[in-house]
Amino acid sequence: MASENPIVKSDDSKTVSRRRAVAAALAPMVVPRRVIGAGYQAPSDTLAIAAVGIGGMGRNYLEGCKAEKIVALCDLDHNYAAKVFDTYPSARRYHDYREMFDKEARNFDALIIATPDHTHALLLMAAIQMKKHIYCAKPIAHSIGEVRKVREALLANKEIVTKGSVQDSSTDYARSSTEILNTGVLGPIREIHIWTFHPIYPASLDWDLWIGPAPFRPYHKTYHPANWRAWWDFGTADVGDMSCHTLHFYFEELQLAAPSVIYGFRSTRWDDIAKQTPTPETEGSANMVCWQYPARGSMPPLKMYFYDGGMKPFRPAELASDIQLPNEGVLFVGDNGKLMTSYYGGNPFAPLGRPPRPGTVVRGLPGGWLLPESKFNDFRQPPKTLPRCERPDHYTDWTNACKKGTQTALPVEFACQLTETALLGTLALRTGKVLEWDTKAMRVTNEADANRFVTPEYRAGWKL
Repeated sequence: MASENPIVKSDDSKTVSRRRAVAAALAPMVVPRRVIGAGYQAPSDTLAIAAVGIGGMGRNYLEGCKAEKIVALCDLDHNYAAKVFDTYPSARRYHDYREMFDKEARNFDALIIATPDHTHALLLMAAIQMKKHIYCAKPIAHSIGEVRKVREALLANKEIVTKGSVQDSSTDYARSSTEILNTGVLGPIREIHIWTFHPIYPASLDWDLWIGPAPFRPYHKTYHPANWRAWWDFGTADVGDMSCHTLHFYFEELQLAAPSVIYGFRSTRWDDIAKQTPTPETEGSANMVCWQYPARGSMPPLKMYFYDGGMKPFRPAELASDIQLPNEGVLFVGDNGKLMTSYYGGNPFAPLGRPPRPGTVVRGLPGGWLLPESKFNDFRQPPKTLPRCERPDHYTDWTNACKKGTQTALPVEFACQLTETALLGTLALRTGKVLEWDTKAMRVTNEADANRFVTPEYRAGWKL
């Protein structure tokens, strides 16, 4: 395995069958125990893992992989990540991921990427060039251009096992919702309403390296630690951060890869009743996005809406006045009825498959609540026909797949498609324009200036 640093710092409908198909055998990087003999623990039975960006969500990813060998850890802020470093005392410590790759490329099999969005693509392409298995935080990249490059590279390197950080993907509750949708009980679906209470993120460190390919700006605690997501240069707003957590259980089934029109609105800031203060560098405290889809095969045109910051869709007419809309959820509107689910899939009154709160009356089925209730009294939860991967198994699904050379429940290649749809929402919010989108050409056709955000230029000294 070459240890040369791979990062140079110089002065549609067919997807359903593909994902459900059993992955072709891949050449594993590790030697399984059965090759050596029963009763012997081959060193390669334990995956050697390196991680970049461990102070935030990275600590959770590492916790899920703690049964493996954590050999190298990198974070720019060693103070912020101190407890995580201490948790893995035998792992070698780094500030600069490029140095870690130079020194450790021969020592690890798989890489965990948990940095802010604007550096994901750099790390992904480096891992692909080094032929390392990958676990990557969503959204997979910061721009649509980056997403396309990453996906193309992975499709050309199918021996690399990957997974995106959508912990609910393929869980029983998510699959239960998909299985209801797959029955066709709603008839043609014409609207999807998605809402989350997720709030805006207001933000011993090498700040220049943290900024990476983004335009340089002085350090401020508003950005780091943890508060970078709302800022366009570093994050992708709530719609970019959270959409992958819901799209996964209906994206392929409803063929949501190619919207034709996207627009969005964000709340405005007023310092007093007479003075509006523009906030061009961030999302709003509350935001709404709409993706419009043309007819797709036998499916009619569809509109998909996203709301955050406390905003919710209309109340279904069938909803009794004493029943509140949950804090977050999804509402599918079809010709024959509606289905309300949890944001992550499953019953809206028992999110994440957890027991309902005391006093909560659970209505509907494990996969969601069909409306009007009287119309669907005799409808039963469909049989479990889709493969499952429960939340406790999310990380071991990846590590085991790395060892066996099999596909995970949510490969990064698929997560790239979810991310692209989410980033179109980010693009609409950032520009404030109604955007006509050509998926094949990867360009906005009616607002030429918006295309500078589709493939933004990197800061001098950085390239993908």
